[in-house]
Amino acid sequence: MKNTITNFALVLAAFVAVNLLMSFAKPIAAPDEPKQYIVIKDQVGRGGSEQFEKAINQKLAEGWHLQGGVCYFEGRYNQAMAK
Repeated sequence: MKNTITNFALVLAAFVAVNLLMSFAKPIAAPDEPKQYIVIKDQVGRGGSEQFEKAINQKLAEGWHLQGGVCYFEGRYNQAMAK
């Protein structure tokens, strides 16, 4: 009888200890929904920086956010945006 009570107490203490340790663990977060990406492009000399700025400002007003900085590649200004 004494051995049974001791075993029960040890199992109960182990159960409480495991639950206490698990309470400190962070739950696995659900993955975020995939983001939408667009790239605004403008040709140098074919609309100038005004058209490029207008296009970016329009997307900013629609709720898009800048992703990185402006890139100049092969005669084009490029700006990535995410939503």
